[in-house]
This record gives sequence, C-alpha cells and structure tokens, in this order.
Amino acid sequence: MNSRNAGFDNWFSNLTGHSEPRDWQSNLARQALCRNRLIRIPTGLGKTEGVLAAWSYHRLCRGDVNWPRRLVWCLPMRVLVEQTEEVARKLCESIQQENRPDVHILMGGEETKEWFLYPERPAILIGTQDMLLSRALNRGYGSGRARWPIEFGLLNNDSLWVMD
Repeated sequence: MNSRNAGFDNWFSNLTGHSEPRDWQSNLARQALCRNRLIRIPTGLGKTEGVLAAWSYHRLCRGDVNWPRRLVWCLPMRVLVEQTEEVARKLCESIQQENRPDVHILMGGEETKEWFLYPERPAILIGTQDMLLSRALNRGYGSGRARWPIEFGLLNNDSLWVMD
C-alpha cells in the first residue's frame, strides 16, 4: 500500500468510523485527477460516504486544487436530499473546523441560505433536480433573477456534480 492509499484509509476511517474503505471507495480515491466516471454500486454499499470521502480527502485533506471546491449532489426526490444531507453533515463533523465545508440544501419549500456569498469556501450543495439544474441552466427556479448568473457561474465552475 502506498502512502496515498494509507492517507486515504486513515482519512476514511476518521471520517466515517468504518475500519477501512471498500475496494471501490479506495479505487475512487486513488484517482489523482477528478474526472467523469460512472459508479454502479447497489444501494447500501456506501456511495455517499465513498464519494464524499474521496472528494474531501483530495480537496480538504491534501489541498489539491485540481479537485473542485464545490461538491454538488443532484437527487430526484426530497427524501434522498434529506438522507444525503444527514450523512454529509454527520461526516463533516469529523473534519477540523478550519477545513470543514459548508453544507447547503437547495430544495423547494426550504429556506435557501445564501450559499453563493462565499465562493472561496469549500461547500457541499445538495438539492433536487429542478432546483439545481435550473440554476445550472441560468434560470434558477425559486431564485431572484439577479442571482441567476451568480448561481449559474458557481454551479458550472469549480464544481463536481454527483447525479444519483
């Protein structure tokens, strides 16, 4: 095992409380470059933990600027947004305060915090397809017209999208 894998294994264990990552989670984190990929894993095998751990390891622990500043989780249903938010907040509690990303929800019926005010901070944005994709297309559903270009820019630059 090389030092990068050992570093990720320790990060993963501290973040999740699991003794070690699954093989696919280690393989995902082993990728030095952040790029498009399909992860075909059955429900219940740690997709949320695996993706969040790999992103946070590279971006927050290693400080690798080649990994995007924002992790955007696009989900089809409110209940999945709520579940993912719960996991993300729990995992982020394990990250030192100075490196801890902000977690924001973009979903109808929820009061949207001003997630776009601090583009320099790492953030996890979790939302429903309608709210996220409309913003990514410069027509933010539920947003004021003046914010459309800001949200468009932040979601289309320096962002890693997870479509689940």
